[in-house]
Amino acid sequence: MAILKATYEKHVPFHDLDPMSVVWHGNYVAYMEEAREVFLAKYAMRNFQAGGSGYITPVTHLDIKYIKSFTYDDTVVVEVTYKPCRAARIELEYRFYRKSDGALMTEATSSHHFVDTATGELQYSRPPLYKEWQEKWKVFETEENAN
Repeated sequence: MAILKATYEKHVPFHDLDPMSVVWHGNYVAYMEEAREVFLAKYAMRNFQAGGSGYITPVTHLDIKYIKSFTYDDTVVVEVTYKPCRAARIELEYRFYRKSDGALMTEATSSHHFVDTATGELQYSRPPLYKEWQEKWKVFETEENAN
């Protein structure tokens, strides 16, 4: 089974800090989105996001575990890993590290369900383009397991 990962780096700007001089908790979601963009580009999934394929994949669930705080001038390294899923959704796992010492700072996950752009309906079965993408990247151990 293939493990699909991408890495994104971001220098913490002053305007991302809260009054306690640490990265404001809501900015982690923005960092996740920026890292997801890198992942989507790397694995040819960008058409899943904006509706060009007939589907959009909005965020339907987020889970964030804050372990340590980033501060001004830190470099955030976000590792995004695809979690294979046989449902009509994309599951991603994020691990945030501080570049200077490699410390694990935050762990998170996001779920993105397929929605038909013509009908606005949530999809309960994997769209054919998603099945094809999963087969291309060999995210399941065998073809027969992917059905």
